[in-house]
Amino acid sequence: MSELQYDEWMSESDSVLWHIERDPLLRSTITSVWFLDAVPDRHRMDAVVARMVDRIPRLRQHVVDQQPGMAPPRWTTDPNFDLDYHYSWVRLPGRRITRRAVLDHAQRFAGRSFDKDRPLWELCVVEGLPGRRAAFVMKVHHAIADGLGMVQLLAQMVDLEADPANEPAETLDESAVPEAHRIVSPLWSIPGARSLTHRIASEARTGARIGRASLRTAGDLLRDPLGTIEQLGRTSGSIARVVKPATTPLSTLMTGRSLNTRFDAVAVPFDEFKSAAGSAGGTLNDAFVATTLDALRRYHEAMGTPCSQVRMNMPVSVRGGETSNRFDNQFVPARLVLPITDADAQTRLVEVRELLRAVRAEPALPHVNDISGVISRLGPAASVSVLGAMLKGVDITTSNVPGPPFPMFMAGAEVEEFYAFGPLAGAAINITLFSYAGTIHLGVNSDRAAVVDQALFVRCLQDAADETLTLAS
Repeated sequence: MSELQYDEWMSESDSVLWHIERDPLLRSTITSVWFLDAVPDRHRMDAVVARMVDRIPRLRQHVVDQQPGMAPPRWTTDPNFDLDYHYSWVRLPGRRITRRAVLDHAQRFAGRSFDKDRPLWELCVVEGLPGRRAAFVMKVHHAIADGLGMVQLLAQMVDLEADPANEPAETLDESAVPEAHRIVSPLWSIPGARSLTHRIASEARTGARIGRASLRTAGDLLRDPLGTIEQLGRTSGSIARVVKPATTPLSTLMTGRSLNTRFDAVAVPFDEFKSAAGSAGGTLNDAFVATTLDALRRYHEAMGTPCSQVRMNMPVSVRGGETSNRFDNQFVPARLVLPITDADAQTRLVEVRELLRAVRAEPALPHVNDISGVISRLGPAASVSVLGAMLKGVDITTSNVPGPPFPMFMAGAEVEEFYAFGPLAGAAINITLFSYAGTIHLGVNSDRAAVVDQALFVRCLQDAADETLTLAS
């Protein structure tokens, strides 16, 4: 098992995530909701949580702020760590606990701000669902790690079978695992459960290469001064576009912002959705973004307020190489303006594919963490002001997190569905895609002041996904 790596001091980009929630609208809480086929065994579940806390030191640490401008915040072990504060079991009121009740509970759970003097995570098991089922809800502050970092945390909590052997998971013989489930990436620490797709590993390595390329500027300047100066000019212009404040959303319908949110869940078959993307030469993420744009078109038209374009925030992972096992954030945020058209599904997918290719080639992306460092050194108040101007003009955030393609078990219960809900952080909507066991799970976090008819938007998202799926045939 590859050892996770931790730093005592927050990185500059993590420091920004920590400081900006001085504005409550910019809170950065990641929440996941797992629907289980049974209530986990309480004794085994207690052991799972204890093991997770023991193996991931960050879960026992809280943040100590330093003097602004002098040093970043520091992670330090909490001498008063109390596991009972972070881990609980609940039974929701009512004779019949519905999925809607679980999502509402998760939304309220996520909406409570963290106690900054304690470690930044909480989890609970929800009992009482029909058929003796249960749910599991976990929230983690984004300053701890990004989505793929959360996958590393997940690896400490699950088994590959309901009743695994007594020996620690790391010592199991991986030769017994089907070939399709073998390790292809160090992001997973469970034998067999490490099969993140080759595409993700490839994209992470590409991101690392982009970062290293920026270090060659001095040598390039000597070898090709004119070409390098031209490239620096393109990079400067790209950086200006990245940091340019955009305080007003492009949607004239979804302009309200509040602390009142709603969680919704939509499921889509993975193989068919990926096949639909491939029919137009696109990736799964291309189909995801195209579907999201179509959902926004349908919603705006149904509300009688058509929209021609939206501003999207999309995290781009740069995890790979030496950063693969770092338990922190390894992504850069890409803001882009995307058109909303009434084109057919295939045309829309092709258009999105080309637009996202251009985004991945944006010269500023390798420098975003450097930009975060500059903003961080301005101090917390200035960070809130600068980033607030950038984030509150975002209409929607999309995030794509690859999960295991096979079933997982927690303390004897099978995880049937897994939804991740990313933070709004100033946007009207956040849709997070988490692929798991042959299904794409879309976690929709919407601001009720911006999306006034959440049920309508969910129907529009489902209809848009259904239309995308027609390309699979």
